[in-house]
Amino acid sequence: MGTDAAGGRTADDRWARLREIEIDLAALRAELGPPTGEPQDFGDAGGDLAAREERAALVAALETERDRLLDELGRPDEDDDDET
Repeated sequence: MGTDAAGGRTADDRWARLREIEIDLAALRAELGPPTGEPQDFGDAGGDLAAREERAALVAALETERDRLLDELGRPDEDDDDET
């Protein structure tokens, strides 16, 4: 199986990366969870907020890469069922 114009990666490489992304997304989403609701001082609350924002940015970046790979592979995302 040869490479193609999409970054020189084979379809198998893209499918493997897609599986890695799905695993990473599941782990990051599990880490996000709801806020604990426990009282925190300003330092802890700020640190928690920064960590949550960082994880949310990582999720967004991975979702963008996942969508790009799905487009390259010509397979629609399961979340796009409502589009016509």
